[in-house]
Amino acid sequence: MRVTLAITALLLSTASLTHANSAEPEPYTYGTKLDVASVASIKLEPTPYCEVTDAVMTYRDSSGELRKLSYRTLSDSCKNQN
Repeated sequence: MRVTLAITALLLSTASLTHANSAEPEPYTYGTKLDVASVASIKLEPTPYCEVTDAVMTYRDSSGELRKLSYRTLSDSCKNQN
């Protein structure tokens, strides 16, 4: 019984991750109501210059759904420049 429950939970987690990977991210706008329980990953568009770039955050909301949010942010290159 426990093995069946563990396998079912694993399959549901994999299915929700697959769904989140295939879904288009929701674009962030000012006023967007966020419900972030935990962050799974943040991916930045790589660039060698300090500039504004695109990012996508994959996260779980308070109901356990895996979601994606796209937003604009400064690139990682800005951390090394004054």
